[in-house]
Amino acid sequence: MGALAGLGIGGAVGGLIGALVGMGIPEYEAKRYEGRIKDGGVLLSVHCDTSDEIKRAKDLLEKTGAEDISSTGESSADYPATSKVGARV
Repeated sequence: MGALAGLGIGGAVGGLIGALVGMGIPEYEAKRYEGRIKDGGVLLSVHCDTSDEIKRAKDLLEKTGAEDISSTGESSADYPATSKVGARV
């Protein structure tokens, strides 16, 4: 999400699909998120190191009314694989 933070709001919508795909999110999900953001939604990404953190993040997001909660794995050259949880709130 750091890559998205530097984009202006107008540019964020136009370049959102590419940024999300670059972060490892499948293109079909990125297109769905872009549509929801254009409709005023918010995309939140949480990076987790353990399965317990993933469960806690999902539970917290559910309790606060988030929709479309999903998780995906990611890897980095310098660190062990981690996971992230995303939701539209």
